[in-house]
Amino acid sequence: MNTSHISTVIEEVYKKNVKSGTFIFLLLSPIILGIVILGISAIIGSATASESVGKVAIVGGEDQTIQAIETYNQDANELTYMDDENQAKEALTNGTIDGYLAINDSDPSNIQGKFYRDTSGKNVSVTVFQDALKGVQTTNRAANMGLTEDEAQDLIESTVAIETTALNFQKGTSERSQDINALVRQGVAYIASFIVFMFVANYISIISQEIAVEKGSRIMEIILSSISATEHFMGKMLGIFLVLLTQVAFYAVLVVGAYMYLVNTQLPAEIQVLLEGETINSLMQTAMPVIVWSLVFAFLGIVTYSVLAAFLGSLVSNVQDVNKMITPIMMLSLAGFYIGMFGMSFSNNTFVKISSHIPFFTPFVMPFRIAAETVSTGELWAAVLISLVFSIFCLWISTKFYKTNVLTYSDKGLFGTLKQSWKLQQSERASNDAK
Repeated sequence: MNTSHISTVIEEVYKKNVKSGTFIFLLLSPIILGIVILGISAIIGSATASESVGKVAIVGGEDQTIQAIETYNQDANELTYMDDENQAKEALTNGTIDGYLAINDSDPSNIQGKFYRDTSGKNVSVTVFQDALKGVQTTNRAANMGLTEDEAQDLIESTVAIETTALNFQKGTSERSQDINALVRQGVAYIASFIVFMFVANYISIISQEIAVEKGSRIMEIILSSISATEHFMGKMLGIFLVLLTQVAFYAVLVVGAYMYLVNTQLPAEIQVLLEGETINSLMQTAMPVIVWSLVFAFLGIVTYSVLAAFLGSLVSNVQDVNKMITPIMMLSLAGFYIGMFGMSFSNNTFVKISSHIPFFTPFVMPFRIAAETVSTGELWAAVLISLVFSIFCLWISTKFYKTNVLTYSDKGLFGTLKQSWKLQQSERASNDAK
């Protein structure tokens, strides 16, 4: 095998893809998507907060009820008071108010309230009014039963909280199910699974088209006259992997920069409350096993899918058939992603456990089992070995069939083209044996 030939192919593939507009878009799309999502979330949050409050008229109600409404409202809505519903309805029609609450508390133990708003106006939340009326009604009923206000409140708030604790008998540790560490690990697992899916979806298309373009233009015969099929295949694969590593390195720099910024920045009090006393460093240490193992499985998974994409790309007769040919592995990656989403809540499910050891699904499912700490170290190494052996097998098969695949032109579909390629390979082998 001539390494200079391989390096030439690698250089040509790498430069062509890195300088393309598609690669720049792939590089920046997650950042743009993140900014767009944050922007939309901020707009929706602001609009929701704005639309849920407004100018509300109160019609009827005793002093006790009015006082309770003002206490619960806490200046969220702008309150005004009117004598009758006709006046309130006219104000609503004119747009002077966004809605009005008609209260009937003639029976203190059975208070009734009706809220009216314009269908084309603000969708004012009635939760504060409902809570206020409920509080007054409860107090009145408690008084009728001879209970004090404190006794009634104590009765209302007497709930039983069940805290779930996950025991890890292998490590001899325990952890609350909704502990911030568990949530961080789960979040890292979700991000890892999503990133693998995005990389697979993007790069199987790039790799398959990289090969299909040369085959479809009928220059493959010329190329293979000066370089072996194995050298050409390996050069293509390594060139694409360098492109992928360039993208990964770019994101790694961004992540490290964000981490250093967070570590050296005083976080807002609201964020510190959410972290439950944990630091960024401690959370990172907790998530590190998920990150490391996810990277290992992501690498093996991307290698497997990329090699299969190259194999299928070598079977098409023209570029237009690429998307149709790679559909099966796209469906496999999509199935793996959805199994991973299922495993996020049911990591001990038998189906999830089995799927985590199937090479096509391992990079999507295993991160969630690691995050939930429902997988042993022995299982992890077994999954690595299975994925590694399967990747090598796929690489061997793809390399073996590459030469005959790129020289086979057929419109008989995947299996028809593969059958014709097999016959061509057998014929070539027989010819070599005869010599």
